[in-house]
Amino acid sequence: MDTALITGASSGIGLEFAKLMAQKGHNLVLVARDEVQLKKVQKELTESTDVEIRIMPKDLSKPNAAQELHTALKDHRIDILVNNAGVGLLGDFFHDDLQTNQTMANLNMIALMDMTHYFGNDMIRRKKGKILNVGSIVSFFPGPHQPVYYASKAFVRSLTRALAYNLRSSGVTATALHPGTTKTNFFKNAKASFFTQGASPADVAALGYKAMMAGKIEVTHGFANKLLTNIFVRIVPYRIQTAIVARASKV
Repeated sequence: MDTALITGASSGIGLEFAKLMAQKGHNLVLVARDEVQLKKVQKELTESTDVEIRIMPKDLSKPNAAQELHTALKDHRIDILVNNAGVGLLGDFFHDDLQTNQTMANLNMIALMDMTHYFGNDMIRRKKGKILNVGSIVSFFPGPHQPVYYASKAFVRSLTRALAYNLRSSGVTATALHPGTTKTNFFKNAKASFFTQGASPADVAALGYKAMMAGKIEVTHGFANKLLTNIFVRIVPYRIQTAIVARASKV
């Protein structure tokens, strides 16, 4: 039985990945900052499935957090890595606290990169493994009211595409999942209250899991989002894209 490591596993899409993958028979290592919530998830999944559930409370935005996590799990074989942890911030870049943006960049980009490096190398040595990076449809265009968040997701998309190419003969795959607006606490925490509707996080997780297991390089959730990322970004000049996104997400 293989083992999947899921970051940001205490709520939202990460929690749905945990539920789905436990049902599919994967042992789990669940990572998030909230130890209390992780224990609740562990208890729920232990009672409803026969898989092994290990929790690892960790703030991945902190320096060396990924390395510390990798060291703590040196005796555990991680077959699947789901990089889901992320945070957003709505506001004016030049007036927002710089440290808040740095923390977001560390979590959304550096931690994901580090996790992929450490656990991905283990997979390469075994010539088997799967990596799923949770991106976003916002990775396809700029976001004036969330510039660092949008840019961080563009980083995830570009990195995953490149790594998928590099891994093509290794036995390891890399997949990027691009959700649109999803019914999670993410938008509340990002103070993006204008996003009041969204897809089911369970549906998003199911699509991501299917794409990852099939070895796809990337997948976008939702027909409208596919149109947006495949047509809108190609035919509309970026200056106009930026103005439209700015108006749609105006504070």
